[in-house]
Amino acid sequence: MGKYPRKKNNQNNRDKNDDGRRKSGWEDVVKENEKWEKYYKAQGIVPEAEWDAFKTACQSPLPVSFRVTGSTELTDEIQAAIVDDYVPHLSGLVFEGEEVVPPQNIKFYPNNHGWQFNVRKTVVRKQKLFSRFHRFLVLETTAGNISRQEAVSMIPPILLDVQPSDAVLDMCAAPGSKTAQLIEAVHAGGDLNPSGFVIANDSDYKRSHMLIHQVQRLNSPNLIVTNHDAQMYPKVAIAAKGVDGAKSNEYLKFDRILCDVPCSGDATMRKNVNVWPDWTPGNALGLHQLQLNILMRGIQLLKPGGRLVYSTCSLNPIENEAVVAEALRLSKGSVHLIESRGDIPNLINSKGMTDWKVQAKGNKDGWNNKGDEGCTDSWFPPTDESIKEQLTKCIRVYPHTQDTGGFFIVAFEKAKDVEEEDDKKRVAEDETRDAKRVKVDASDIIDAAKETASDAKEAVVDAAETVKEAVTDAAETVKEKFEGVVAEVKEDAKDEEPKKSKKMPYDANEEPFVFVDPNHEELQKCWDFYKFNDQFPRDSMMVRNHTGEPTRTIYYTSPSIKPILELNANRLKFVHAGTRFFTLQKNEDTCKWRIQSESVNRAFPYIGARVVKGNLDIIKFLATTEFPKFEILEKEYPEFAKEVSAHTEGCLILTAQYNDREICLPMWRGKMSANLMINKQDKEEFLHRVFKIEGIKTRGQQQQQKPVAAESAERAQGQAEAAKAVEEAKQENEQAEIADEIVEENVVEKAE
Repeated sequence: MGKYPRKKNNQNNRDKNDDGRRKSGWEDVVKENEKWEKYYKAQGIVPEAEWDAFKTACQSPLPVSFRVTGSTELTDEIQAAIVDDYVPHLSGLVFEGEEVVPPQNIKFYPNNHGWQFNVRKTVVRKQKLFSRFHRFLVLETTAGNISRQEAVSMIPPILLDVQPSDAVLDMCAAPGSKTAQLIEAVHAGGDLNPSGFVIANDSDYKRSHMLIHQVQRLNSPNLIVTNHDAQMYPKVAIAAKGVDGAKSNEYLKFDRILCDVPCSGDATMRKNVNVWPDWTPGNALGLHQLQLNILMRGIQLLKPGGRLVYSTCSLNPIENEAVVAEALRLSKGSVHLIESRGDIPNLINSKGMTDWKVQAKGNKDGWNNKGDEGCTDSWFPPTDESIKEQLTKCIRVYPHTQDTGGFFIVAFEKAKDVEEEDDKKRVAEDETRDAKRVKVDASDIIDAAKETASDAKEAVVDAAETVKEAVTDAAETVKEKFEGVVAEVKEDAKDEEPKKSKKMPYDANEEPFVFVDPNHEELQKCWDFYKFNDQFPRDSMMVRNHTGEPTRTIYYTSPSIKPILELNANRLKFVHAGTRFFTLQKNEDTCKWRIQSESVNRAFPYIGARVVKGNLDIIKFLATTEFPKFEILEKEYPEFAKEVSAHTEGCLILTAQYNDREICLPMWRGKMSANLMINKQDKEEFLHRVFKIEGIKTRGQQQQQKPVAAESAERAQGQAEAAKAVEEAKQENEQAEIADEIVEENVVEKAE
């Protein structure tokens, strides 16, 4: 998707206006562009009678939108909290004489799990009840139970219709909000070990790590993150001749592919205001070939009968219908568009365009015709009537119809009767195609977007003439200088190498994934210590180091992606895979490996030892008291303390009944004390969600907590006490801790 720089948030809050934009930065952007208005009016993207409403919507701020994660055991609980606890108390509010509109459902998102609200940040920070709701969003976003995401961005994964058994490729995945939806769909069936998986790819190394931070909240072992140019995404081997009895090499064809390609982003102008001054017709022209290359590679990797969704956050037909039409032409009937405009109930949308105008670079006064110098044929509307007819199946979403951003989406399906090519022929064709494919560099995109290509061409010609003259007049001198420059470049390159490593993400890991023998001594200690049964897939444990020895962390990955990691180490650049399962903990007893909190629910059904039973009061005590000594634990909960003390030192799994289900949390049984082994954010989320307590701070055995309302608001006290607590919250001091709220606000924004 299109990217535009944001102003750095390094000044005090007083430098912002009510919409949260800096008085010296965003406020100065004039939301007008004569070229944009002339271009899109001429294209007729909306009826003339709707133009004013369309333009007004484009100029207005974008509502905040989020969705409830749909594949966790907490989905219904989080949704119920929004519906029953927060929204009713946010209705009818007035702030500084202005009515505050409560959060509303996104009508087209399934199960009413999508929400949006359009409230100034001043209200969110200072209005007590909205501040309470904001705090809830921050905590649940960090825990992975809520995802901040633009409403229209939710559409492509819905249309892709992923099933738990599908092999899914997200070709341009960062920042990861759509990838998270795809992962949720894979896990939606309730199976602890679904056979489906998601490979999420991004061509930018740093953005691929941004993607990891977005999706790792879901704790899915069915995810791989790769770093490749999507135009030339490598074939993925799933079987190698002679390995495990395979008679020939086999390569993966995907059931579902998402091509949310890089684009000009001109439909995001409600959020990215720099679109207004920066927009030119050339932005789309420079991206057209890149988008087509990615789409065609996606079609090649698609399984017969599989579905591919192509999408952009642009309104320009050059990036949308023109790309789709050319892909249909090049595919020669192997793919067709799916009529899906009615597949998402309550989504107001417009059909795709079948005719449009082209304005090439340098043509500021008129329109171009097919065949004009400097124009690419695929920019123009197709002449094949069958392709034109298919373009009406494309989906266009405009900002004024449902108070969203703009978006373009279309679904392809590959013909089921397409025969697989002979392996040698396929390899030969792929190599030829890769050699001929037009590689669009980032510099070309930028130049096209700024309409400087023609100037660059002239500069190149002039430079070439100058070089030619210099060579003719002083060949030896030029040669010496050239050799000197080469030497300097090589030296500079050597100097630059260590600098590049410093720019890598702080948590980057270049080590390979190596699977550990299930009978390895360290793993055997774990199997025996926790008494894992034979149903657990023991051969899916791996480490990330060259030695293949468990040293600090042991990861678990889905058995379905194990062959991908094993057979493509030299073919694919893996950035992330698996979830942390065991972590080394200093311990003089039998097993030094503790089960990680993100994997405890996955491990629990398979273990037969190291389990202790508790209740919510015990969890609350442990969450608010660090390392309570056994004598203190015995005074508070003697039976529980006795059960814990009966175990040897090491990791335990604490279970308790909550809302008709069993929850599991890891804890550590030390020599003289016990401790709940979950991070601060997870503790705070649990206490806030279950006990309506926020702002927890612990120090030794001291507990300091800032209740949203009195203890009577605890869940077990019932709805009457909760209502009373809300009334007390309304009467609390209006002073907010602004610095903390800014940090929390940034957490929500980064999750987008």
